[in-house]
Amino acid sequence: MKFRRKFLLFPLTLALLRCGYTGDPLPPALMIPQPVADLSGFQLGEAVLLRFTLPEKTTEDLVLARPPEIELRAAPNPAGGFDMERWLAASERLPAGEVREGKVEARLPARPWAGKEMVFAVRTIGPRGRASKWSNLLVLRIVPPLRAPAQVRAEATERGILVSWQGDGTRWRVWRSEGKEPVLAAEVAEPRWLDTGVQYGSAYEYTVQQVADTGAGLALSEPSAAARVQYEDVFPPAPPAGLRVIAGAGTIELNWERNTEPDFKAFQVWRAENGGPLVRLGEPLAESSFSDANIVSGRRYRYAVSAIDEKGNESRPCEPVEIVAP
Repeated sequence: MKFRRKFLLFPLTLALLRCGYTGDPLPPALMIPQPVADLSGFQLGEAVLLRFTLPEKTTEDLVLARPPEIELRAAPNPAGGFDMERWLAASERLPAGEVREGKVEARLPARPWAGKEMVFAVRTIGPRGRASKWSNLLVLRIVPPLRAPAQVRAEATERGILVSWQGDGTRWRVWRSEGKEPVLAAEVAEPRWLDTGVQYGSAYEYTVQQVADTGAGLALSEPSAAARVQYEDVFPPAPPAGLRVIAGAGTIELNWERNTEPDFKAFQVWRAENGGPLVRLGEPLAESSFSDANIVSGRRYRYAVSAIDEKGNESRPCEPVEIVAP
């Protein structure tokens, strides 16, 4: 009889396998969003700017069909050490902000929190009403709004564009634009900055922000008014150095040091006779030497040389050298 019972179980097992039986049914997914991990922010003028990324998946690694609901909260940092329950009980819910391609930016008024150290956190709520864990905590000390720098100037110089401004503070950020989105070009501790990373023939626009480290986050002013400049090569080379003048057999020989500017093109020789003014002598030349055979014996001459670049900018003549023709 025992053998018969075992034999009867075999068709039942085979029937279950044929019906596609794969085990007990799984419980329904909880659909709890993964926690936000990149909450960041700073004070910008009269506002507090908060940013974070919305989760795309659940804690079960399932894709969320739509963006989760946002719960953004803030409260002063509790005295005597941070306690999550006390902070949460004192917190206020804030507007969720604007969502663009999964990125959230919330711009909130700073004045109600002036003089306080605030703690911010965010969590999201999934399609079944279950909330994620709280995000990383963001601590910001809110200060009176910083004033934007004034009288920003952008001046083209031979070495680059000199940006200068007036205003409060000891630290500033300089932003540069070439017709596109501004990029952070420098952070400096004095109210001027020389931009050496510019190219001739390009237009640039600069704005400046005051920056303060509050000890708990950064505070920035609104950007200043923009200063614009077209950077063109109007700067002459340096005057040639080391001019030497030697009397030869019926000639006066000149030589000097070559210029090292990358856009250098030619030299121009100048001559004056018997105390007269310097005038150009011949056409520009590429060599750093010149032989003057058009001289009169016993006459006093003064020679100088200027440098010319590829744009036609010409230096002043170097210090003249005087000689009496043999």
